[in-house]
Amino acid sequence: MKNLLYILALSFLTLSCEKQTYKLNDEITIEFDKSVFVLIDDKKTEIKFEKLVEESRCPPDVTCVWAGQVIVKIKVDNTTVFELGLLTETPPNTVDYLSHKITLLEVNYDKKDNFGKEKHSSIKLIVE
Repeated sequence: MKNLLYILALSFLTLSCEKQTYKLNDEITIEFDKSVFVLIDDKKTEIKFEKLVEESRCPPDVTCVWAGQVIVKIKVDNTTVFELGLLTETPPNTVDYLSHKITLLEVNYDKKDNFGKEKHSSIKLIVE
């Protein structure tokens, strides 16, 4: 009986550690320092949210003169690194990868008090 419980627990842990796989045109949310797979041309392509490079947007519940900007770094297939931005001219919010476009849609935080804290951030992307 103990062996059965051990096998079930191990199976559950293994399944819960698998990265989610998305299709083209899905909106994808990735937490900081995590990654997901996207099916690009019938190949599982890994996208990781590597770094919150800059966060100068206006925090919640604060009135600001300038809207600010946000820049993040992603890594695709452990080889290609891109910086994407919102409210910026450089870097752009969209990059080309294998004849497809990766677009940064949002940068969010798990709660208002964690605004600007990298380890509490997540990004929303779309691959088209």
